[in-house]
Order: sequence, then C-alpha cells, then structure tokens
Amino acid sequence: MPMGSHSLDIGKTAPSLTFASGTSLDTIPETEGKYIIINFWSSDDPASRILNRRISDIHSSLSSSKVTFISVCMDNDDSLSKEIAAADKISERTISISVKDLSPQVTEDFQTASGNRSFIIDPFGNLAAISPQPESIPSIIS
Repeated sequence: MPMGSHSLDIGKTAPSLTFASGTSLDTIPETEGKYIIINFWSSDDPASRILNRRISDIHSSLSSSKVTFISVCMDNDDSLSKEIAAADKISERTISISVKDLSPQVTEDFQTASGNRSFIIDPFGNLAAISPQPESIPSIIS
C-alpha cells in the first residue's frame, strides 16, 4: 500500500479534503455533523464505476440528515465525468467533483492516485472505514 504524508488508520483523524481554491470540506454545509462517504473512481476503471454506483444506491437509501456522499472522479475531463455519472445513474444527492478541483495533496494523503478507493469519515472527522464493502456501509453509519 502506498504511503502518503498522512497515516490512514481507523479511528484516527481523516486527511483533509482541500479544494484547489484552498477551501476545505468543512466549508460544505451538506457535510456538517454527518458521516461522509468519499469514493475515488476513474472512467477507465469499470470496477470503480460499479462501486461508485453501488455506493450511490446505498447512500440514496440512507437519511440525508445523517450521511453525505462525495464522488471524486480521478479524470481531468469534467464533461466526461458528468456524462458518466448521468449514464451510471448516480444520485442527485451525491456531491460530484473532479480530482482537478482538489489540491494535489489530497490524492497523496488518501493514498489514491488512480481511483477505486473509498472512505467513511465519522461526524467527528475520524476515519470510520477504508474501502468498505458497500453492503456494510449502513451498519458502519448506524
């Protein structure tokens, strides 16, 4: 497993999700006091697209007051990632962003250079799960 500048341990503080503009995840009102599911995926990796769809479906079944889903496309082409998200029927409740919207440190800290990795961050900012099976997400969040 690649090592970034941040230690990824369950129960420890999650890496910061900082945007290229310098703002951080803390400034997104939809995330305040909630569990956050972050999934990194790539258009050229079918497994990561399938996982993104499965997480989106599970997220749609959960209370919006309890959890936010952030889908991060590792491609630099925003129009392609939006088109794929629409074709894959990703929920409109999902916050979809491109890797180019994030600071370069994010992919290093989350140790995900190419996608196909997901995380759950608890309401206190700690890692609750790394690459959880989609079916286990409801029990992690309950």
